[in-house]
Amino acid sequence: MIESVAVTVRLFAGLRERAGAARLEVDGVERVGDVWAKLGLGEEPAGLLYAVNRAYADREAALRDGDEVAVIPPVSGGAFRISAEPLDLAAAVAEAASDDAGAVATFVGTVRRRSRERDVLYLEYEAFEEMAEPMLVRLADDLKAKHGLC
Repeated sequence: MIESVAVTVRLFAGLRERAGAARLEVDGVERVGDVWAKLGLGEEPAGLLYAVNRAYADREAALRDGDEVAVIPPVSGGAFRISAEPLDLAAAVAEAASDDAGAVATFVGTVRRRSRERDVLYLEYEAFEEMAEPMLVRLADDLKAKHGLC
């Protein structure tokens, strides 16, 4: 039998708001798939990803005492920039521009007035920086090697 352990759970975006905290201590779990029920946040949303100690993990992965489990909601697009400051689109395009590139593609979104029957006052994006930055570097390296991107 697998021993029941205690883990730190990191929550992001709407999950953080739902729980009222960015970090929670949870005990009595054996596998990643046990974590959601222990949070007591109702039905598990579709599309969640889990990471254990900053590496993606499936729901069957065993946990050890002291592990950090990140519960990551579905994400929408994004590029290779993590910043706490507002982004300057022109500066980002200029930074990505190269005579060796065929194009620079961007996306600009706006805040909709209402969502899920609630007024939307602002958008707040966040990233699990300690996991995102190394992953983005690996992704960029892979894309450069595979497709010759600059």
